[in-house]
Amino acid sequence: MATPGTSQPSRLPIDPAIRPGLAGETQLTVAAEHLAPHTPKFSTPAMVMLMEQASYQAVLSLLHPDQTVVGYEVNVKHLAPADAGAVATARSVLTDVSGNKLRFEVEVHHGGLLLGTAEHKMAIVTQTPTGS
Repeated sequence: MATPGTSQPSRLPIDPAIRPGLAGETQLTVAAEHLAPHTPKFSTPAMVMLMEQASYQAVLSLLHPDQTVVGYEVNVKHLAPADAGAVATARSVLTDVSGNKLRFEVEVHHGGLLLGTAEHKMAIVTQTPTGS
């Protein structure tokens, strides 16, 4: 809700090139900060972070400089463990665009092992300038 006397940033148009089929990929080497606190395995929150980064990479080059994407829903399945030192690769494919809402299908692999899958939903939003 806007504070009285202020306005919400106006929504910038969505680039029509943002359409299903776009893909993004990112990877990380599992390190201590990516491990679950109760077991020395790749944590689900760290995997979700990697998935979000891959989805962001899929559309980054098509966003206006004042736009970004924010996640608002993740349905994740963590299917297999990975140890410290494993290289986890997330690949995200944009499957649906509805206005400013984006839907991605994401997989995370370590070599040939499928670590996790997700349906990830993001929204394209106008960034508020710092200090506003």
